[in-house]
Amino acid sequence: MQPVGHLADAAACAALAGGELQSMRIQLVADAAAALLVLLTAATLAVFKPRGMARYGRRRQRGQVTQPR
Repeated sequence: MQPVGHLADAAACAALAGGELQSMRIQLVADAAAALLVLLTAATLAVFKPRGMARYGRRRQRGQVTQPR
């Protein structure tokens, strides 16, 4: 949230030139893109998952899983 605070302060006082905040703008866009990528990956994995049970679920259903002590 630090870059957002800096951008808000700069917009409020309008003392900084547009070029000085270029690196913070790039960082904000990159962070937003990374967050969007993570969100889309999680949503994709939640929707498109393999059908049926995994090997662990099949073993557990057959009763072959040993219980931890």
